Amino acid sequence: MWYMLCGPLRDQHKMLTVTRKDFVLRKLWGGLVALSLVSALLTGCVSQTTVEVKVAEQAGNSGPAQRAQIHTERAGEYYRLGNLSVALDAGQQAVAVLPTYAPAYNMLGIIYMQLREDAKAAQAFEQALKLAPNDPETLNNFGWYVCQRQNPVEAMQYFRAALKDPLYNSPERAMHNAGVCARKAGDIATAEAQFRAALQRQPRYGPSLLELAELTFAQGRVKESEAYLIRHMQVMQASSADALLLGVRVARANGDKTAETSYLQQLRRRFPDSSQSRAATEIR
Repeated sequence: MWYMLCGPLRDQHKMLTVTRKDFVLRKLWGGLVALSLVSALLTGCVSQTTVEVKVAEQAGNSGPAQRAQIHTERAGEYYRLGNLSVALDAGQQAVAVLPTYAPAYNMLGIIYMQLREDAKAAQAFEQALKLAPNDPETLNNFGWYVCQRQNPVEAMQYFRAALKDPLYNSPERAMHNAGVCARKAGDIATAEAQFRAALQRQPRYGPSLLELAELTFAQGRVKESEAYLIRHMQVMQASSADALLLGVRVARANGDKTAETSYLQQLRRRFPDSSQSRAATEIR
């Protein structure tokens, strides 16, 4: 089960995942931990007070492994809400309770990456992989870290390693990340192949739809770009500034003044101070 971000980190960590192999739910969205508070999460964000109380009640009657797991889940929930200081504290509590609990180090790596404490992020991911060297979610996360902070070409090996696991439930994420990093490295053919592979696995995977829309537009394949953009907007709850800017560009390339005006108005209304809004104004 995957959950969308509903806090300030919504668009920043679509590509990160955390493993929960021994609990009710296993998957996270964009670096989020899926808590045991299933019914509450299905209806929206959970208040911090509710999470804190319920976790404390569970933690009081459990052994080290379960307490480490609960602290890790709490770290993921606070990360989801954008409260990084509390998320960090919870992650540190998890490794203090059980220093061999790999998912806690994976979660700490994600948090440190968001805090831009890169040395600590790398150390946490490396410790997670030392404890669980074949875990696909951690391999994906570390690959994303290496791509963003170090070398996109070097990152590819971690995505390939993650995809070797036949039980990896969300390989489209590693495929997508591989595509982003290949594009960043200038390997457009590999990037397109990876995005298409992600969509073959999950046809409604919004991030890859947008990447293909941008990639094909850059190559002058406007109609194809428009088709991917429409599919992207159909599966997303709300269009991002990047998607709306691309909409402006595609509409202008097609000579569609009505669509151009609509995209531009949405962009200015929802993201008035964004670089995308300024860029749309400058498009000729």
